[in-house]
Amino acid sequence: MRNFSAALILTLFGSSVFAETIVDNIHSIGPGENGEEHLVYLENGRVVFIDPDQFHEDEFQPGMRAEFSIDEKSRLEEMDPVEELAPKTQNYSSEITAEEEPTILGSYSEAQAIFRLMNRNYYNKSECTDRAHVWSYEEWKRQGLISRKVFMFFTNTYIRRYNYGWWFHVSPYTLVKNGDKTTEYVMDRRFNSSPRTMKSWSDGFIYSRKECPVTTYHNYRANNNGPEHCYHVKSHMYNRLPLHVEGEERGRSPKTQFSSSEVNYSYRAFSQRGL
Repeated sequence: MRNFSAALILTLFGSSVFAETIVDNIHSIGPGENGEEHLVYLENGRVVFIDPDQFHEDEFQPGMRAEFSIDEKSRLEEMDPVEELAPKTQNYSSEITAEEEPTILGSYSEAQAIFRLMNRNYYNKSECTDRAHVWSYEEWKRQGLISRKVFMFFTNTYIRRYNYGWWFHVSPYTLVKNGDKTTEYVMDRRFNSSPRTMKSWSDGFIYSRKECPVTTYHNYRANNNGPEHCYHVKSHMYNRLPLHVEGEERGRSPKTQFSSSEVNYSYRAFSQRGL
């Protein structure tokens, strides 16, 4: 295991008060400038802060899988590469196909009723990608609800300013009829007690309360170091990860059904129960 200076000091003078271990693939790197820490984005949404003296480009490559030990401020203590997982197959099943047009609920009370029934039997440390995928799938199976997903991406600017340990969050949302218009309500059963509007939902994560412009994944990446603190990128309910959204923007055919292997993976990460 590669030991860095912080880990060496802890070994000499005692154990860290807080230490967390994460095993995941590297999604991308946010290079620091003028002595800033480098940001390593993991596929599960976590951010690892790495001192420039600890960062060696050949050891932190997108797609690499590793075990990261971090302190309470998400700063790297140790890193150990681990064996790559076998690629996940898509394995589409005709039993779980669904339509693409989202459901429009007749009233906010309908959204509340769905929200109250959403599965809360999840691990406290479950990831938002798995919770969102299980919730989307279950509510479609339960009553045919065709929801959508919103990915909230936190910019490098926001992450650095608030030492924020995540680079994205995702949740299902549904449409509710409101006179001649429709209103979007986020169904985040983990962090909210009721369906929330997009702004109300994002305010729970954005300390500055700045608006999250709705954009594409490509535009978010291109403006990661700009003045914005966050962006909302909307997707259909079949995309589980940002890389799926990115792939569609790059020309991959959009999914029109759930992948049974992905749903099964999310169930096991959600509560160790498969389909």
